[in-house]
Amino acid sequence: MIFSVERRLFELFPALAIGVLILRVENTRYGDDMLETSLEHLRTSFTHDKPQDHPHVQAWRQAFGKLGIAPSKYYSSVEALLRRALKGGPFPRVNPIVDLYNAISLEFLVPMGGHDLHLIEGDIFLGFSSGGERFTPMDGGEEEVVEAGEVVYKDASDVLTRRWVWRQSRKDKVTPETRSLFMPVDVMEGVTAGIFDAAAGRITSYLDTHGIGSVVHRDLLTKERNVTEFMPEG
Repeated sequence: MIFSVERRLFELFPALAIGVLILRVENTRYGDDMLETSLEHLRTSFTHDKPQDHPHVQAWRQAFGKLGIAPSKYYSSVEALLRRALKGGPFPRVNPIVDLYNAISLEFLVPMGGHDLHLIEGDIFLGFSSGGERFTPMDGGEEEVVEAGEVVYKDASDVLTRRWVWRQSRKDKVTPETRSLFMPVDVMEGVTAGIFDAAAGRITSYLDTHGIGSVVHRDLLTKERNVTEFMPEG
C-alpha cells in the first residue's frame, strides 16, 4: 500500500511534514490513563488567554486561511480537541487506541488521526480533491459529495477527512475490532521541530510497555520525499 502527499501542498507550505505510523494493535485493553494525564496537564498549565493564541493552533489557522477555509468556522482537529479539553467536565472516551492518539495530540498539540486499514480501498492520498468523491460524516449525517479543490485525505473511492484535519469519515473509523491502522501526524510549518519523533516515541513506548500493539512502519514525508510504501498487515 502507498501513501502519498501531493507536491502542490509542499509548494504552498515548504516546511510541512506529514508523519506516518502504521500500527498493529489489540484495541480492547487500556494501559495507563494517558488521556486523563494530558487533560490534567493542559488544564493546569495552559498559559494562553484563548486556545487560538497557542502557536500550534495559530499555524493551522493561518494554513486554513491560505487555503480559503474559514478558520473560525472550521476548527482544525487539534484546536477542537484543545477547546473541548479546556472547557472542563467529562471528556469523550472512545476506545483504547483513539483515546491514546487523542492524548498524544493534546500533549503535543499536533493533529493526529486513526484509520482502520482493513476498511480502506486501494492507496491513501493527501492532496486536493478531484471533485465528486463521497464522504460519510463520523457523526452519522447524510453522505456528502466533495467539490474539487478541497484538501482531503482519501482512498481509491472515498474522502477520509474533509478540509485536511477538520472532520473524519465514518467509513474507516477505529473500533475495538481494528487490528491494523494508518495514523498520520500532520506537522504544519511553524510547529515545534522534532514533534513527530517525540509523538511517535510516546506511542511506541506506550504500546510496548502495555503489550497492546506495535509500530510496524514509521516515516516522515516532506518536500524532498512525498511517498511511503508499507504492508497493510505490517
